Formats: sequence, structure tokens, C-alpha cells
Amino acid sequence: MNNLELLRGVPMFARLDEAHLRLLSASLGCQTFMRGATIFCQGSLGHTLYLIVAGQVRIYTNSQLGQEISVTIFRDGDFFGELSLLDGHERSASAVAMRTTTTLTLHRTAFLEAIRSDPDIAVSVLEELSARLRHSNTYIEHLASTSAPQRVVRTLLDLADQHGIVEQGTTRINLHLTQDDLASLAGTTRETVNRVLGGLREQGLIQIERARLSVLNLAQLEQVSV
Repeated sequence: MNNLELLRGVPMFARLDEAHLRLLSASLGCQTFMRGATIFCQGSLGHTLYLIVAGQVRIYTNSQLGQEISVTIFRDGDFFGELSLLDGHERSASAVAMRTTTTLTLHRTAFLEAIRSDPDIAVSVLEELSARLRHSNTYIEHLASTSAPQRVVRTLLDLADQHGIVEQGTTRINLHLTQDDLASLAGTTRETVNRVLGGLREQGLIQIERARLSVLNLAQLEQVSV
């Protein structure tokens, strides 16, 4: 996938014509991060949007007690860091590479020039930010109103919806995930995740092979009580 195709796949740039896309494409840089490398930290100043060419990135925040709480996971074709691209203020979360990750980078200056040349980009940006805000609100509601085991199940369902690949009735979550990753996403402990996954596997609802998790029956998983 070339730079133009990657830009077309970003919702906030989808409305751009070929000339504007080429203008942005010429402003793109490239960075590669090894597994475990910090891409940026919560509270640091940011001026860059990242487009993932290949890899996997976890976005997380730190609680007042110092606990890492994962917000979401991004992979090939996704983008992140858009808030600081807009306002140039401190990062609202941290980003870490879960695997070796190659990204294209777009600096705030080039982005603002594109908005001035085509205000429709601003509309696309607002639409995408609204969608992500709704997702964040739903995530916060789940953390506050459900038990830890229920949050693990809901996390699996969300991951299947966002990253699932359906193969012969089975939904394979196309991410490399450890139990620690799932615990951080669900806002619980690794021990709870281990217990819940064990129970779901015994019920024939999930399958796990080499950090790859598949949901064998989404409808039944929706109805499960843990």
C-alpha cells in the first residue's frame, strides 16, 4: 500500500481530491519502532499524526495510582495522535509499539495548510473525533457499571467487532494479544482474565493459539454470564 492509499484510508482525509492527497503525501515522514518502544508519553507535547503501515500499537493512560489502563489498540492502516495534531497541546494518552511497527508521520504544520486549502477536511476531522469520543464514553461506562469478568467478555466482543476476521463461522481477532494486554483493556487483573478465558474455553466459546484468540460463537458469547 503506497502513501496515497494510506491517506485515503484515513477517514479525515477521505474527502480530499488527488491534488490535496499528493500535497500531504509529499509531507509524510517515516518512523519505525521496535516492540516495546514508547512512541509518545501522556503529557508530552505533540505535533505529529501517525499512520500505521505495519504493526500494532497500544494506546493507554495512567491512573492516579499509576496503573496502566489501555484505551484501544491500533494496527495496519489505522492512525493515532490526531488530538495533538489539531491543537498542539499535551498528549492525552501514551502510545507503545506492541510489535515492530512502521509508521508514516504527518506534522501539524502540513495538516493545517491542508485545512486552509480545503475546509471540508475540518468536517471530516470532527466526524472522526466524534466517533472516537462515543467509543471512549462507552468504554468508560463499561468500566464503571460492570464487573471485572463481564468487562473481559465485553472486551473480547469489542475486539472481535473491530478486528475480527470471519472464517467458516469463526471470528479470529486479528491482533497479537497477551493476557496482560487483555487485562489492561478490561481494567482488571491478569488472574481474572486467565480465569474468564479458561471458563469460556471450557464452554467451547473461544479458542487460543499462540496469542491469537478466536471467538467460536459470537451470539453465545453475547449471552454468556460470568
